[in-house]
Amino acid sequence: MAHGSGKDKIKGKAKETLGKLTGDRRKEAEGKVEQAKGEIKKKMSGDRDRTPPPPPPPVL
Repeated sequence: MAHGSGKDKIKGKAKETLGKLTGDRRKEAEGKVEQAKGEIKKKMSGDRDRTPPPPPPPVL
């Protein structure tokens, strides 16, 4: 996972939920934006998050 992408998505979901509960449409929209930001970070990270394959065994 990209650095901060999960945090952005969780924080965004919390803001969106808080906005819905309180009727604050601006806070709800901010939450949706943060969630989208987290998704973009995740997609932009690409293969950098994958663990490289182990080296081949030595030839004897």
